Amino acid sequence: MERLIDKAIIASCCLTAYLSIPIDAFTLGGFLVALAVAALGEVLLRPWRLAVAAGYLVATVAWPVLVAFLPLVAYDLVRDELWPVRFAWAVPLAAAMRAWDSLPWITVLLFCTVSTVLARRTTSLAAEREHYRRLRDDTHEASLSLEARNRDLQEARDLSAQVATLAERGRIAREIHDNVGHLLTRGIMQVEALKVVHASEPSLVSEYDAVSQTLDEAMKTVRASVHDLRDNAADPRVLMQSALDGCGIEQTELVYEVDELPANVARCFVAIVREAATNTMRHSDATRIEVQVREYPGLFQLVVQDNGSGGIASSPAGAGMGLQTMDDRVRALGGTLRTEYRDGFRVFASIPR
Repeated sequence: MERLIDKAIIASCCLTAYLSIPIDAFTLGGFLVALAVAALGEVLLRPWRLAVAAGYLVATVAWPVLVAFLPLVAYDLVRDELWPVRFAWAVPLAAAMRAWDSLPWITVLLFCTVSTVLARRTTSLAAEREHYRRLRDDTHEASLSLEARNRDLQEARDLSAQVATLAERGRIAREIHDNVGHLLTRGIMQVEALKVVHASEPSLVSEYDAVSQTLDEAMKTVRASVHDLRDNAADPRVLMQSALDGCGIEQTELVYEVDELPANVARCFVAIVREAATNTMRHSDATRIEVQVREYPGLFQLVVQDNGSGGIASSPAGAGMGLQTMDDRVRALGGTLRTEYRDGFRVFASIPR
């Protein structure tokens, strides 16, 4: 748009020079040809643009009167990167000096100078705008990259906090089970022993029965609490990612698209992922393993896929033990397990909701 404005200004200047030469159809045609060359300079590629401009320069040598409209063509020449091309318009202007008196060709020279200044100014502004646009895009890209890194760091921090929380829950569950549970068990056994010792004293036996019932209720409460803590401490996504990180495979990916897995299904899927990842590491040359966990209206689905050329399918001993264990776990929950070789070893398990 700016170049069109520049050329409109130059065309107005050329009309001033046009008034100083005889007006005839040939001169008017020359002005229209110069306008056409200037218009083609906006749409043609560089080789064709230069060829059209060179043709007009040759025509000005043959018909010096066309030099009056040379600034329009000079604008496109000055935009070129080569210095000889930029000042090629001076050749026909010098040749026209003999045909005109001093005033017309000095006027054309002045207008060509204005054309040169406008062309360089517009080209410089366009280059600066392009540089600014690239700088803005690079800055925006760097900002997006920084935001992505911040999100990754935040996710890593949240995951670390979650792992620490789950580990603490597991530790508490073990402490309750190992200490309080054993003490309650010992207390129950002692009460039962006292009941046997004092079997001949019904009044004491009835009191021991009351204590035994209280201890039994306490044991059931402790067991329920321990199971709840263990279930809450076992985040299947964290456990699967931990199994993948520790399997020794170069590239791992976990696609987890489940809102919440039931505890029994979670334990089953985690065990399958651990077994499959271990077998892939031991019996395959795979460099990548991918785990997909998805939830559907009627079932939960697990897919473990590696890219190895061999796997547990090529190791009968490992296949018999590992695959049988996986199959038993899935069948115990009413599901199905399939294994196949498809661009690597693939384990597919589905368990109904």
